[in-house]
Amino acid sequence: MTRKTQNRILAYVMTGLIVLIGLTLAAKLSGNAWALSVYDVIRDTSLLIVTVIAAYMASVYQKRTTFLQNLREQWNDIVRTKGELIYYCHLEKPELEDYLRAARQLSETIDTMRIVYCNVGETEELIGLYPYSSLHHIRVVMEGLDPRQGTPTAEQRFKARGEIWEAFLAIREHFLDEFDLEEPSRPILIHRMKRQKRDGATPEALKRKERQATLAGQQQSP
Repeated sequence: MTRKTQNRILAYVMTGLIVLIGLTLAAKLSGNAWALSVYDVIRDTSLLIVTVIAAYMASVYQKRTTFLQNLREQWNDIVRTKGELIYYCHLEKPELEDYLRAARQLSETIDTMRIVYCNVGETEELIGLYPYSSLHHIRVVMEGLDPRQGTPTAEQRFKARGEIWEAFLAIREHFLDEFDLEEPSRPILIHRMKRQKRDGATPEALKRKERQATLAGQQQSP
């Protein structure tokens, strides 16, 4: 379940609750016999209503959790595939086995996307569009490096690495947006950043260490 779907469901549930609360309040204040009977029904079934809503929302969050887990696994596959392809592009004289291994990894990643997303615009009659066409572009790039067509030149491998990186960055920018990532509270933004703490411990910890050392010495003495 995507974040968009979850937010839409939450909006529906909140709107329904607000309408129900407003209807209950209006029925209570109206003084009309028919309205008061409606109020009594809502009041008597309020526990059931809350229980049903809670169970439904638990199901929604469970589906969301499962979706995010599948999404993480798919992202790990994409990262591993990118690493395998970049490694292949660095080989000066790639063997057919190297190419087939990288191509198999890429093919599996393309196909396992189906357990996370369906095609965009897919219906019972239409296939739809693959959600991340950058992966198919990478496949086309890799087909141009097939050693069965001749050993790829350094220029071809360099160009392929650039295209693979560009495609991967495009996927990352859109794929990871679903995770609601936050900035770290204590980021390291320059490589020269060093640890802020100095050697040592609190006086209490040092005293405890001395007591333990004394006790250990007494135990070792004859």
